Amino acid sequence: VVPGTRSVMRALFLPIFFVGVFVVACSKPVETPVQTPAIPAHTEEKGAVDGEAAASKAGREQVDADGVVRRGAKLGDATAISVDEAAAKAKELDGKSVKLTGVVESACQPMGCWMVVAGEKGEKVRITSKGHDIFVPKSAAGRVATVEGELKVKTVSKEMAQHYEDERELTAGEARKTFTDDQTELSVSATGLELRPKA
Repeated sequence: VVPGTRSVMRALFLPIFFVGVFVVACSKPVETPVQTPAIPAHTEEKGAVDGEAAASKAGREQVDADGVVRRGAKLGDATAISVDEAAAKAKELDGKSVKLTGVVESACQPMGCWMVVAGEKGEKVRITSKGHDIFVPKSAAGRVATVEGELKVKTVSKEMAQHYEDERELTAGEARKTFTDDQTELSVSATGLELRPKA
C-alpha cells in the first residue's frame, strides 16, 4: 500500500458510510396506493335507477289528508283543457306548455312513473315526467287528473310501446296487446299534477 493511501481512503469512506446510514434510517417505506376498481358506467346508472325505484315505492302511494294526490310543482291558475281538446289541437300545441284534465285510464304498476289520461271521446295522453321524479299510485286509475307540462306528439318504438303495455294492469278478461309497429301518441312531460277522486 502506498504510504498515506489508507488514510485517504478512510477519509473518503467514512462520510459516504454515514450518509448512507442516515438515508436508510430516515427513509420511509413507499406505500403502494390501493387500486380501487373503476365502476362501470352501467353499474352507476343501475344504482341511480334503483334509487329512483326505492323513492317511487316509498312515496308514490302518498295521498294528502283531503284525498288529493299532489306531485311535482303546484299547479297554476290557468283553466285546464280536456284531453279531447288537447288531441284536437295537437299540432298547434306540440312543444307548448299545457294544462289539461281527464280520467286516469292506467298507470305504471312497477314504479308509477307514467299514467295514461283519457278524454270522454276516447282520446288519450301519456303522462311522464322529464326528470323521472314524479310517481303516481298504482291505484291511480279512475281518478280525475289535472296535469301541467309540455305536450308532444311522439313516435314510440314498438319495443317501448310493448314495454308500456307490459307494465299496465289489465282489466278482468282483457288480453295483453302485442305491438308489431311503432306507435304515435300524445305525451305530456309533467312538471306538476293532481289526482282527485272521481265525483
